Amino acid sequence: SNTPVILGDVNGDGLVNVTDIVATVNYIMEKPSDNFNKDAADLNGDGLVNVTDIVKMVSIIMSGNNKKN
Repeated sequence: SNTPVILGDVNGDGLVNVTDIVATVNYIMEKPSDNFNKDAADLNGDGLVNVTDIVKMVSIIMSGNNKKN
C-alpha cells in the first residue's frame, strides 16, 4: 500500500503503543511478527532496530503524540 509510514507504528494499526514495543523487542530477539515494519521501527534513522529506537517509541507514547493525524 501507499500509506505513509508512521514512525513507531511497527504493526501498522495506526497507533504507537505497547504492542509496537513488544513487536520491536521480538524483532530484536529474532522472532519478528509477520507484519513487522522495519522502516517504522528505525525511529532514529540509523539503519538499525535496537533499544535506542524503543526508547524513542516510549517517548512518543509518553508524550501522547502517538496517534495518526
